[in-house]
Amino acid sequence: MDPFREEARGRGVPEDEIERWLGTVRPCVTLTPVGQAPFDGAVAGRLGGLPPMAEGEPVPDLPFLASVDLAAVPSGSTDLPLPQDGTLLFFADTEEPWDGDDWYRLVYVPVGTPVSERAPGGDWPPQVLPVQDLRLSLDPSLPNRASGTEEFPHGDELGSVWWKTSGEMQTDGPVQWGGCPWVWNADPLTEHDHGPGDRVLLAEVGGEDVTEGELGIDHWVIRRDDLSAGRFTEARACYDMAG
Repeated sequence: MDPFREEARGRGVPEDEIERWLGTVRPCVTLTPVGQAPFDGAVAGRLGGLPPMAEGEPVPDLPFLASVDLAAVPSGSTDLPLPQDGTLLFFADTEEPWDGDDWYRLVYVPVGTPVSERAPGGDWPPQVLPVQDLRLSLDPSLPNRASGTEEFPHGDELGSVWWKTSGEMQTDGPVQWGGCPWVWNADPLTEHDHGPGDRVLLAEVGGEDVTEGELGIDHWVIRRDDLSAGRFTEARACYDMAG
C-alpha cells in the first residue's frame, strides 16, 4: 500500500491517521478477461455469451452480463458470507437502468443443477455480448469517496487518495466481488433507498466490455442476513456512470 501512503503523506495527512485508515481495508476479488489479465489466476467466471440457466427455468428477457463460479472464489478472499459453490448469473439492461426493478435480475444456480445455455424467447431478444473467460485475483479495497469524521478528520482527502492511486494496488477488471463500491455519483450502499438492514456490496459489473462503450457500473447490494441465507432474489441493483 506504499503508493497510497506516499500520496497521503504528500497531502499532509498525519501518519497515524493514514495507518488507521489502512486498517479499514476490505478484501475483494477482481475478475479480469483472460486476454487482458497480467497474471495466471484461476478462471472463476465469464462475461457475455448465453446464460447457463437451470433446465425448465425461463431465461430473463434482459442482457446477460456475467457469471461467477462461487466454488472458484477462495474462502476468506472477501468478508462476505458466501455459499461455497453454485453459480451466480447477472442480468441487467444498462440502457434503461432506472425503470423500476425490472431492468435487472440476479439468478443463483445451485451446484449440480442441470443447465443449458440458451437465449430468451421473443421477437426482440437482447444483444449477446462476446464471451470472455475471467481470471481471479485478490485485491485490497477502500472507499474512493469519503467524508471527514471525528475518527478520520481527513476522510475526504483519504478517499481522494484512493481514487488517484488505487490502480497501482488493485487489479483492473469488469467484475469486482465484495469490497467497497467505486462511486462516481451516488454511493449504492448509502444514497439509495433499499430499506432497513446491513447492506453490503455483493458485486460490481461494468466497464466498456459490458456497457457498450459507456463507462458505467452496475452495483449489486444485498443485506448481509439475506446473503447468509442464500436469498439472492433480495439483492438490489443500482447503476452509476462517469460524468
